[in-house]
Amino acid sequence: MPRKGKSEWSAPPVLAPREPGQPGARVRIAQPIVRLGRDPGCDVVISEATVSRRHAEVKWDGHELVVEDLGSSGGTFVNDVRVQHAVVQPGDVLRLGPRTEFQVGTEVVSTPLEIAAEKTGGEEGVKHLQMLLDVARALNAATVLEEVVQIVLQSAVRLVRADRGCVILIENDGSRRTVGWHPPDLGKTAWAERSSLFEKAIKERHVVSAGLELSPSTTMVARGAAMAVAAPLVVTRRPMGRAEDASFVASVDVIGGIVVERAQAGKPFGREDLAVLESVTAEAAIAIDSARLYREAREKAKIDYEMSLARTIQIALQLTPPDTPFGDVFAFSQPARSVGGDLYHGILRDDGALAVALGDVSGKGVGAALIMAMAQGLIGLLHELGQPIEALMPALNRSLLKHNPGNRFLTLALGLLRSDGSLSLTNAGHCPLAVLRASGSVELVPPQGPILGLLPMAKWAVAEVKLSAGDSIVFYSDGISESFSPESEEFGVDGVQRTLAGLGGRDAEVVGRALLDAAAKHRAGREADDDVTLLVLRYRG
Repeated sequence: MPRKGKSEWSAPPVLAPREPGQPGARVRIAQPIVRLGRDPGCDVVISEATVSRRHAEVKWDGHELVVEDLGSSGGTFVNDVRVQHAVVQPGDVLRLGPRTEFQVGTEVVSTPLEIAAEKTGGEEGVKHLQMLLDVARALNAATVLEEVVQIVLQSAVRLVRADRGCVILIENDGSRRTVGWHPPDLGKTAWAERSSLFEKAIKERHVVSAGLELSPSTTMVARGAAMAVAAPLVVTRRPMGRAEDASFVASVDVIGGIVVERAQAGKPFGREDLAVLESVTAEAAIAIDSARLYREAREKAKIDYEMSLARTIQIALQLTPPDTPFGDVFAFSQPARSVGGDLYHGILRDDGALAVALGDVSGKGVGAALIMAMAQGLIGLLHELGQPIEALMPALNRSLLKHNPGNRFLTLALGLLRSDGSLSLTNAGHCPLAVLRASGSVELVPPQGPILGLLPMAKWAVAEVKLSAGDSIVFYSDGISESFSPESEEFGVDGVQRTLAGLGGRDAEVVGRALLDAAAKHRAGREADDDVTLLVLRYRG
C-alpha cells in the first residue's frame, strides 16, 4: 500500500488492540523507545504465550514511528508483511506473533480538561487553560503511579495557591493510604486520611472547601491551617466482556482524594478555581486508576514469570529413574499450582541397585516446593553415600525436624530394586504401594512407619518383596487416590487396584498412563484438587 507522509501524525501515536479482550492493552507512545514483550522488564508487558519475552520495540522521534523486531520467534508484521525494521503510519496494523494485533492511530482527546478549558475566559481563564493543558500533557506521558500522583498534587497545590497537600488512595479493603505529599518534608500526613473535609468530599462526590465563612475545623486550626479544599478521585467503570453480553450499567467508584490547605486566610476559593480543580481531579482519577492497574499487571506478570522459572527449576530437580537392563520406569508429576510439593526421584546406586522414591509434602505452592527441593537433595546425597535403605528414613526425619520452620511434614515411599528381582520397600505414612504381578493380581504394601518431620524417635521397618519378570511396583500420590467424581465419590485405593488388575505384564508407561486416565475419567475431566504424581517400575527379569 502507498506510504503516507510524516504530516499524517497530528498527535503522538497510539496502539489500540483491534479486538476487545485480545492480549495487550492500549499503548500511548509517549517516550522515544517503547519495548513490547512478555518479559516483566518490558515497557509494555503482553501476557500472551505467542509473544516473545522481548518481542519488538517502537521508536518515536516526534515525527516518525519505527518498529523493530528483536529476534522474536513469532515475528513482527505490518499490514500482514513480516518486517525486521519498518516505518509505521496511522491506519497501519501492527501484529506481534500470530494473534496480538494493534491498530496504529493518533490520540483523539475529548476529556473533562478540554471541556473545562472551553468554558474559561479572560486572563484568569487563560491561566486555567494553560494549567489544564500542562496537566493533560503530563498525565498523558506518565504511567508510573508515583509520577502521576506528584503531577496531580503539584497541580492542585499550584491551582489553589496552597501551602501543603496530600493525595490519599483507598485500598481494596477500605483502608486509606497517603501516597503523595507537598512539601516533600511535610512529615506527618495521617491528618489527611482522617480529615472530615476529605470524608465529606468522598460522601458527596464533589469538591468541597472550608475556611473563613465556611468555618475551619478544630483540627485544621490546631495544624495552623486557615483554609482547605478536598476533591474526590472518582472513576466510572463498565463491566467488560463480549459485546453481546457486556452490561451498559456502570459503577462509580471513589478511589481516593486530594486535600490541600493554606496556612493564611486570604482571598476565598473562586468558583472557577474549584471547577478547574474538579476537572483536574476527574482526569487525575483516570490516570491514577490506570497507573494502579498498570502496576498490578506488571507485578502479576513478574510473579507469573518467577513462578514459571520456579516450575522449570522444580522439573529439573525431578530425577527420572534411569532405565536399566533389569527394569524400565515411567514417571509423571503435575502440580495443582505453578509449583507443587510432590516429588519423585531415581538413581542407579554404586552397588548396582536402582533406587526410586515418591513423596508428598504437606500443603501446596512455594512453601511445599522448597521442602520438596530440600528432600530431593537429601535423598540423592544419602544414596550417593551408599546408605542402606533402613538408614534413609531416620536421616531424612532428623534433617526435616532441624530445618523445617513451617512445621510441614513429608510422606515418602522408598524402594531399592536389584538385578535379581529382590525389592526392599519402606514407607513413611505414604499411600499403600501396589505390586502388580504379571498375572494381573495386585498386592498392597502398607506404610511401615509414620510420616517424616514430626516425631523425633519414630522408627520405620523395611518390607522385602520378590519380583518376577513382568511384575511392576506402582508408587502414586494422593492426588490420584483422592480424585473425586462430580457426585463426591472418591477414586480411592480400591480404584487403583481395580485399574491395575487388568494391566498385568504391560510396559511401565502403559500401566502409568492407564492409571492416570482412570483417575481423570473418575473426575469427569476436571483438574485434580491436589498434586498428581506417579512412578511405575517394571522388572524385566
